[in-house]
Amino acid sequence: MKSSAIAMAVLSMLTGTAFAQSSVTVYGKIDLALVVDSGNTAGKSVRISSGDSAGSRLGFKGIEDLGGGYKAGFVLETGFCADSAAGAPNFCTGSNQFMGRQAHGDLSGPFGNISAGRQYSLGYLNLVVLDPFATGYAGAASNGDGAGNLVVDTSGSRLNNSFTYVTPNFGGFYASGEFALGETTGNWRAARETGAEVNYVGGPVYVGVTYYNLDNANGVGTSRQVVTGGGTYDFGVVKVHALAQKVTGTPTGAAHQDVLTLLGGVTVPLAGGNALASYIHHDDRSSLNRSAQQWGIGYNYPLSKLTAVYTAFAHIKNENGAVFKVGNGTELGTGDQSFNVGMVHNF
Repeated sequence: MKSSAIAMAVLSMLTGTAFAQSSVTVYGKIDLALVVDSGNTAGKSVRISSGDSAGSRLGFKGIEDLGGGYKAGFVLETGFCADSAAGAPNFCTGSNQFMGRQAHGDLSGPFGNISAGRQYSLGYLNLVVLDPFATGYAGAASNGDGAGNLVVDTSGSRLNNSFTYVTPNFGGFYASGEFALGETTGNWRAARETGAEVNYVGGPVYVGVTYYNLDNANGVGTSRQVVTGGGTYDFGVVKVHALAQKVTGTPTGAAHQDVLTLLGGVTVPLAGGNALASYIHHDDRSSLNRSAQQWGIGYNYPLSKLTAVYTAFAHIKNENGAVFKVGNGTELGTGDQSFNVGMVHNF
């Protein structure tokens, strides 16, 4: 081992070749919670949930320094059930593929960053910051009814067959673009997604505006357009969250959508942890008028840099036949209100 290192160093001096430095990191998360759902005509659901604040996972990420400011990297990440022996095909995440949480390759340099593969959408990455609950716990802004969400992140939190480009940071400003192929033979526009984002991050301020357009399954016309804008401001004693979202379009096989959603929330440092609260007004302006309001409260307390305990409660008031449910980071939920208490360990 030592002689090989010496030989490589000598060869480098003789040839003038710089050998790239690379590293691979194994990481993960185990999240378990007691969840009590109510508000379903069938009665309560009491269960142990894996991935209440965020999905339990195992991942691998690597980076190689190519020199001259350029780097190549990758992320491979799969979910798993920490509460049972359930495995493929869902791994407790809803994905039907191994390494289905993330699987992408990256190239970065002075030009910015390019990624290709299965990766988080720009809309999701923006929503994670704007939502005090970071799309987890009972109070998640992404709680839905199986067909839609109170606050939409994109056609899904992750995009298959996608390309993403992020510009360098210019004084706190940066922009991103994404393109996901539907890969339908003979119709390359079918189920195609395009999106863009503009951000500012500086001191206590975060601002993010995202747009995405999803072509329908026939590749003719637009199925959905979503514009989301919002920000956070950290006053020290409280961080304020605000979001406004407009959804329009006609998804394949569904009625025309016209929804305006507003979110207001806070993160408050309290007794060594953080108290969380948010209110969401989902205003369905279509002929169905299936509106809803959600309020949620929670508390997260770190036991160490890697481990935290938490609790949360949320309630949804549905109107005119809306059936939104209070779920969490990985589950749809079963009723219009839910309580959870759990622990998460990162490694």
